Amino acid sequence: KVLDVLGDPFAPRSLSMIAIAKLEIPHIFGDDVIAEAEVASKLPLTTDGREDLRHLPILAIDPADARDHDDAVWAAPDEDAGNEGGWKAIVAIADVSYYVRSDAALDREARRRGNSVYFPDQVVPMLPHVLSSGVCSLKQGEDRAAMACHLVIDKNGNVLSWRFTRALVKLRANIAYER
Repeated sequence: KVLDVLGDPFAPRSLSMIAIAKLEIPHIFGDDVIAEAEVASKLPLTTDGREDLRHLPILAIDPADARDHDDAVWAAPDEDAGNEGGWKAIVAIADVSYYVRSDAALDREARRRGNSVYFPDQVVPMLPHVLSSGVCSLKQGEDRAAMACHLVIDKNGNVLSWRFTRALVKLRANIAYER
């Protein structure tokens, strides 16, 4: 029984679709998961319980063809005289937990998938695109929920201290490695 016609077997998209079928990679989201993602994507972002880091020039650095940006960085020389030559840094990671509630349909589907799968021509995301490439992607000029790790680093690269916080970020830029 023919289930699907993939086209030219040597075309990149066909190769990806063959791998998806052969490895049984889940690539279609159920209606309940899509509906839940749509509702979650409209959650309002506030500074309630979040440190406001939107004033910092935080950057995401990814390949030019990246479809989502889930981490970003900021660093500046430490002005503390006790850490001469040292740095303050922040690593911000998209706070997916703001949108995906434990044991909800989205969470169960993400656990079933385990991770996003990247092919040369497409991505099979762990979460629906409205989240993975939308509100959970740290994009230039957009307010985003993030988990932030604040670091103090000495001139030799040793981490002197750290703290974690839920944050609100607005990236100054998304920069490509290839630049």
